[in-house]
Amino acid sequence: MSSPLLRRLALATIAAAVPGLASAQYQLVWEDQFSGNTLDLTKWEPMVGNGCPNLCGWGNNELQYYRAENATVSNGTLKITARQQNFGGAQYTSARLRTANKADFTYGRFEMRAKMPAGQGLWPAFWMLPTDYVFGGWAASGEIDVMEYLGNDIRTVYGTIHYGGEYPANTYSGGSRTVPFGNLVDDFHQYAVEWDEFEMRWYLDGQLYSTKTSWWSSGGAYPAPFNQRFHMLLNLAVGGNWPGNPNGSTQFPATMEVDYVRVYQEGGSNPNACVQVFDDMEFADPASEYFTFGGPSAGGQVSTVVGDNPPVPGNQSIEANWGNLFNTPGFLGGFGRTRPLDLSNATHFEFWIKPEASQDLVIEVNLQDDDNGDNAIPSTPDGADDEFQYELHIAPTGTEIVSGAGWQKVSIPIADFVDDNTFHTGGNGVWDPTPTGAGGNGQMINVVFALVTVNGLPADFRIDQCEFTRKSEVSGRVWADENGDGIDNLEYGLEGVSVRLIDDQSGSLVGVRTTDADGRFAFSDVAEGDFALEIDPSGLPFGATATFDPDGVNTPNAAALSLDCGEQLADQNFGYRPYYLGQNYCSPAPANSTGNPGQISASGSVVTAENDVVLFCSSLPSNQFGYFLTSMTPGFLPNPAGSQGNLCVLGDIGRYIGPGQVQNSGLLGLVSLEIDLDEMPRPTGPMAVQPGDTWYFQFWHRDGGSSGPVSNMTDALRVQFQ
Repeated sequence: MSSPLLRRLALATIAAAVPGLASAQYQLVWEDQFSGNTLDLTKWEPMVGNGCPNLCGWGNNELQYYRAENATVSNGTLKITARQQNFGGAQYTSARLRTANKADFTYGRFEMRAKMPAGQGLWPAFWMLPTDYVFGGWAASGEIDVMEYLGNDIRTVYGTIHYGGEYPANTYSGGSRTVPFGNLVDDFHQYAVEWDEFEMRWYLDGQLYSTKTSWWSSGGAYPAPFNQRFHMLLNLAVGGNWPGNPNGSTQFPATMEVDYVRVYQEGGSNPNACVQVFDDMEFADPASEYFTFGGPSAGGQVSTVVGDNPPVPGNQSIEANWGNLFNTPGFLGGFGRTRPLDLSNATHFEFWIKPEASQDLVIEVNLQDDDNGDNAIPSTPDGADDEFQYELHIAPTGTEIVSGAGWQKVSIPIADFVDDNTFHTGGNGVWDPTPTGAGGNGQMINVVFALVTVNGLPADFRIDQCEFTRKSEVSGRVWADENGDGIDNLEYGLEGVSVRLIDDQSGSLVGVRTTDADGRFAFSDVAEGDFALEIDPSGLPFGATATFDPDGVNTPNAAALSLDCGEQLADQNFGYRPYYLGQNYCSPAPANSTGNPGQISASGSVVTAENDVVLFCSSLPSNQFGYFLTSMTPGFLPNPAGSQGNLCVLGDIGRYIGPGQVQNSGLLGLVSLEIDLDEMPRPTGPMAVQPGDTWYFQFWHRDGGSSGPVSNMTDALRVQFQ
């Protein structure tokens, strides 16, 4: 931990609560990534046949004959392929694999990443059966369906448990999830169940969609039957009682393609989880899990508090109290907890905090990582490990955390932690989140909170729900679609437009962004889920009409989106055709060196009292200069003074060149200019536009083409003011 020197503080986001998706902490204990070109028979047993004589049709009137040949491994994936093929008295063949007596587990997280086939009568599954049938025949000893899918509904997945008595006295319960966009066929998706002693939780792409806490067995007391070892199965059935038989639309061969299967069990971490709970404070006495240390003039402690919690599940938090004997600013002491975690994919450290009033305190949040592979951080520095620190400032008028303002959530990007060598010197100076057993250099061992008082008062605050998360990002562009074709051809961006991100589940506002000079916006640090992007139309140019949004222009100014855990969702673009104040005149102009004619348009109001017209030019050569021409006299003069293009304004021509200099088209070949209707340029001096006036605007520009610099002109725009 560092001295009480205060560094420049970065902003920690105070955001809405995001419930954790997993209550347990897991470490990887088994996996198959399907490398090589053959099935690993030390992990999987191919099952053969049609279930006869004891279970013909595998108990479901299925139509396939299972063969080992229908399960192949290549290019890093397992392919289980169903074929329309006469074999063993069946019209179809497929494959079914199991891990019985090779990999059997009681409790854990069971996860598969796979791509589904499409077609009536296809029934892929990732599921689990008891290895020992302690409580009797099916389903008294249970069945866990991690994932089932019907090929005639390519957007829905099912998670189910079967239990009760032996057939037909069995029952089941479960849930389903329908993806809001896309399907389960075109891309890989992650399917998982987390099985605890008293709870089952199902996930699709990291999102919890079903939880079950109640079941029973005729052969034993609760939590039977799900308190014994189970093994995993992968298969692709054809036909059966639930999906029905294939029809003429079903295409064969059909393949379920599996990227990996993984098993995690409690005691470590799942680096792929959206949320890894470091401490939810919900075990018997959470304060007893923390070590404490004191400074030169302070004594302190952490204690368990019941009944004072932030808006997250649970009933306990911990309170930190550190005194200050001399009432002077400086280091007081602190506390920490040891809990090694694989944070390979984590992006943020988050927790809730409730500081008492008048606190003016810096909490040095320290992540201590192992650099020598011994999975430990000594209390006395040995020069072999690292500490990364973020300084969180609490103050009565704080910009991060406000003392006395109740529970507040802190979200700190891990990238904002800096290497701190004031206590743990040495190490490699690099954040190492991956344990040596997973191919890394080390992992996070301790989280430590060191306390530095700014105003000399003691430290007093409560803390809860410490977790590491993996955040997503949404970005896009709002552009002026001048030709209305719905295609962003690098036309100019619309600056200053407000874009809102709304959480669909709660209806709450996640954040607001304002587009930059190129019309771009980005929302970082977003949790996975379903959202709506909304454009505030008050920031759009007068009369602009929507031509494109990410999910179709049937919902102008809004688009729905779904974010997976850690996803970077770009190109969420919105197009608007500017309101043209007038008609194009003597156009089109000849092509310039870009191969396109220069185009001119305007947005704003023709009402002179509003005085808010903006001229735009596009399809210009990049990084060339030019200026706007304006006149009340129309005309047509081809190639004046050797220029390419036509002079479409005649008579008293004035020039609009901005604040004393010409315009530059920049890299995108765009220029814009806000014109003052009270200061229209004429050779005789500026004059004001009067209602009923008709004005003509054109843009002259230099064109540095292959034949050397020449002058060129765009088409012209005729505007009648009111």
